Amino acid sequence: MVKSVVFNNGTANPFLITEKLDIEICWEAFGPHPLGQTAYFDKCPIILLNESIRDSVQRNFTCGHELGHIICQPGISGYQTGKLSHGTCEYEANQFATALMGLLYVEENGYGPESYYDLVHSYGSPYNEIN
Repeated sequence: MVKSVVFNNGTANPFLITEKLDIEICWEAFGPHPLGQTAYFDKCPIILLNESIRDSVQRNFTCGHELGHIICQPGISGYQTGKLSHGTCEYEANQFATALMGLLYVEENGYGPESYYDLVHSYGSPYNEIN
């Protein structure tokens, strides 16, 4: 599914994909959590991202996670806490975001990451915590 999304949009960058899919991103002052949330207004998805991650690499994974909710679970609202979340919907969104970050790494570097740490360092992960 992720490869199809990347192919259809010509990029693995979650911010560019949301732009191409006409999904609005709003930055909100949530406090420490959630890092991101998916909401629907008049059946149109909106990604809400925590202002505290605007300048961190965590924004990439979190945006990809919320995009995963929209693509894999249309119509269902969710949020990304920054900790490994349990439940099928959160697991699926984390899997989507991780695969998307792997393809983004290839897109930006011309080769795949050598380890999961390379992805975490470049794009954040569900294990990262905001300090």
